[in-house]
Amino acid sequence: MTVFSLKDVVRMTGLQCYQIQHAYITGAVEEPRVRISNRRIYEMADVRKLCKHFGVELKAEQAVAANAE
Repeated sequence: MTVFSLKDVVRMTGLQCYQIQHAYITGAVEEPRVRISNRRIYEMADVRKLCKHFGVELKAEQAVAANAE
């Protein structure tokens, strides 16, 4: 299982951190179920949910996934 940090998700989607956080605060998108040290840990399914909500495509899915493994 490949996991990503918020920084990775920002790179992959082109979104800003505040946009992602706002989507969680308003309840527009379900938060990732995994948290470590009170930080969200994203799986690919979580990233895809964000992309669908914001209508963006993944920019570097393969590159980031390869670096994460």
